[in-house]
Amino acid sequence: MNVADVDPDGTLRNLKLFAECGGESVTRGPDGNVYIAAGQIYVYSPAGRLLDTIDVPERPIDLVFGEADGRTLFILARSSLYALKIRPNGP
Repeated sequence: MNVADVDPDGTLRNLKLFAECGGESVTRGPDGNVYIAAGQIYVYSPAGRLLDTIDVPERPIDLVFGEADGRTLFILARSSLYALKIRPNGP
């Protein structure tokens, strides 16, 4: 997975590798970490360092944060919806 700066005209610059994995869904959490659904859920720091792996019973296909405080990670799988409360400093 790569990251880049986007200019106002849509041009990408400063393209660089962020993480060795890519997946079905990527979201940024309220803790600033990056959550990648790729078989399981991989949690990366904003600098691209792997912090944690969240195991789920089914392969996740979409990730979104919600609820009033924005700290609940909703994990959509093929036949289920899971929810996980994220601590202030991450999983």
